[in-house]
Amino acid sequence: MLSCFRSLCILVALASAGCATAPSPPPPATASAPETTPAVIAAEPASTEAQVIASVELEYNVFFERGSTEVDEVGEALLSRHAERLKANRKECVTLIGHTENLGSRAYSVALADERVEVVYALLRKFGVSSRQLRRSSAGMEKTRKACQSQACRPLMRRVELKYSKLR
Repeated sequence: MLSCFRSLCILVALASAGCATAPSPPPPATASAPETTPAVIAAEPASTEAQVIASVELEYNVFFERGSTEVDEVGEALLSRHAERLKANRKECVTLIGHTENLGSRAYSVALADERVEVVYALLRKFGVSSRQLRRSSAGMEKTRKACQSQACRPLMRRVELKYSKLR
């Protein structure tokens, strides 16, 4: 049931994106991986539900069930690939940004987003990523409070987003 629900969410997101191409996955973890991989930065904050759905890049997000902080097998596999990328490219870092849907109080949403970020951080550390390559942040529900109201959109907001940049 969970797999069908997740597949439905992915299909809705892809359908809403129109003809846009899917983002390329992180490069394979090899010693020859280029260190000049461009940072993954989202455009301006989305303002409509369709824009919110289209802006979620599946390969750069770990999704959660409502109220949960547990990473499923799909999320662990994704984080393992990102860990390999980071270990192969020591000059890259990733900011973990916690998002939540617009249900519940602001305090609950921020706390849940922070917990999810901590879980993802701990898994990346477990996979061997240096702590100096990891940053933590929480967006909570502030950016999507009014734009994301449907059952198709809300599951996409229960996530930790990975944004790449260069270490300074």
